[in-house]
Amino acid sequence: MELSGRPSCWSWTSVHKEQLASIARATPTAMTGYAINVVLAALAFRQLVPTAHLLMWTLGSLAVCGYVGLRSLYRLRATQKKTSVSPPLRPARRLLLFSALLALPWSVLGGLWVGSVGDSEIVLVALVVGMAASGSVLLAPVPVAAILYATTMLVPMSIKCMFISYGNHIVLGALGISYLFFLAGLIASSARIFAERLEAVERLKHSVTALVSAREATERAAMTDGLTGVANRRALMERLDALGRDKTRSTEFGVFYIDLDRFKGVNDALGHAAGDALLQMAASRVGGIVREEDLVARLGGDEFVVVASDIHGRATATALAERLVSSLSEPFQIEGQRVQIGASIGVAIASESNAGGDLLLKHADLAMYASKSSGKNAHCIFEADMLRSAEERQGIEHGLRTALARNELELFYQPIFSLIDERVTGVECLIRWRHPLRGLLSPAHFLSIADDMGMANEIGAWVIEQACAQAANWPRDIVVGINLSPLQIASDDVAQRVENALKSANIGANRLEIEITETSLLQNDPLTLDQLRRLKEIGVSIALDDFGTGYSSLSYLVSFPLDRIKIDRLFISQLGSSRQSDLIVRSISQLARNLNCTVVAEGIETPEQLQRLRSLHVGYGQGYLLGMPLPARGATELIQSTKNNVAKTA
Repeated sequence: MELSGRPSCWSWTSVHKEQLASIARATPTAMTGYAINVVLAALAFRQLVPTAHLLMWTLGSLAVCGYVGLRSLYRLRATQKKTSVSPPLRPARRLLLFSALLALPWSVLGGLWVGSVGDSEIVLVALVVGMAASGSVLLAPVPVAAILYATTMLVPMSIKCMFISYGNHIVLGALGISYLFFLAGLIASSARIFAERLEAVERLKHSVTALVSAREATERAAMTDGLTGVANRRALMERLDALGRDKTRSTEFGVFYIDLDRFKGVNDALGHAAGDALLQMAASRVGGIVREEDLVARLGGDEFVVVASDIHGRATATALAERLVSSLSEPFQIEGQRVQIGASIGVAIASESNAGGDLLLKHADLAMYASKSSGKNAHCIFEADMLRSAEERQGIEHGLRTALARNELELFYQPIFSLIDERVTGVECLIRWRHPLRGLLSPAHFLSIADDMGMANEIGAWVIEQACAQAANWPRDIVVGINLSPLQIASDDVAQRVENALKSANIGANRLEIEITETSLLQNDPLTLDQLRRLKEIGVSIALDDFGTGYSSLSYLVSFPLDRIKIDRLFISQLGSSRQSDLIVRSISQLARNLNCTVVAEGIETPEQLQRLRSLHVGYGQGYLLGMPLPARGATELIQSTKNNVAKTA
């Protein structure tokens, strides 16, 4: 049976349990009062009732109340030690039995001796009625037990009173029956109030439980990565902070920073849905490698972190890192396709450093980048010099943000010579940074960092403007070459920037040559190819730089019309000592002529290399033997001097 509006967790079983528990808590005290009343009755009737009868009644009554009281104490102590609660059916039956037993002595007292104790009649009736009332109040949470108790006690006395004709016994009998009905109403009312109160308590418990559950669910959501189901950055930092505070375990854990290799390629090729599925599978694999007490978290993108306990040294850390790399290197099946990515992992071991959570995570991040730099799909453990490299990089980043505004960037120009008459026909722009503290820095020190900072297009635009402005000061037959990275070429406004710079400098498009790498064409990106075609339409020539290395695919030489091929310095350095290099240079030169391209040999450093290139019919070259990279003034003087020499020779 359920009351309307009662929560779904409410049942009469829970009501019974609370009713019985309420009675059990009050029973020991009530039995003490019961025993006192038995003793008072024995004293009051000691000379009015046969001694043997009174003694038997007294001992029986005390035995009943003693048994019930002691049993209640035992059950209370047992309940406090146990968390489980027995079904209410058996205790309820015992309660009915005990109610009848407790009422029986007073039923005997009133039924047998009323009308025979003389002036103590009023004491007898008062004792019976008082015990009926007090016992009913105690048993009121269980109405059946309370009514059984009161009925057993009052009815025999009331019936006997009605058969005694003298005195006021008939009135006392009628009052006893009337009082029984009064008690029944009071018991019912008390039981209803008890149930309502318990219902209110249950509703409150239900509400509190719901609130606690909602809060726990919210906290779990706030600590969980929504895509993969592993922990998020917040949970990760809380774990690291907790480990840092726990001095007993602070040196027994390691942080493993995982970056998925080639994830971007899969995401771009198969779509974001496939990328999400790959992240979920990767998270599952990582979770299958580590132990249950270890934490797996996703920082965002394709980066995961494992906080592993019981990492006592490098041997333990290496073993776990190798298992992670091996697992993530296994192929994934996504949308019916076999995908293989790999992972680069950086490890920071707490026992090797006093660093806190944030710094330890940074150490693992630095080690991960070192792993990527060393060839990917491997792991690397943090070393102190990585932090020094990171601090140096940080200084470069900070300086780069203001280098353009402070005019610290500068263009140098390496001349390109005709190998036939040793005349300068063009220059290649090479950027330098005149650092206020570290002096003149080559592009190797800062360009890749600029790309990571998102400054590639900004610096590239500056190079284009400066190169075109400088070209306006040189003879019209001098071509200026500018290197553009794949990132810069993929910009949707590079062709427009070049066109604006040419107009601003008032020079022809034939004065500018854009140098690209094989990677730019191999990506086959529609935006890149579109920008290159627009540059060709403007009239700018396109040169393929460092040809012969990397992918060395010849297909894009046919699909995209190039104006110049620059042979990588690796082959030039081996001329005369490697037949293969001679053959490659000769083949490239012949291929370029067939494609109507000119050829430039890079990195000429010895007279023997120069002589060999001339014999292989390579038309142009550059290198330290012919001319070092020079600032604008030096390049101007070199151009003028070579023109004068050619004029004198002619």
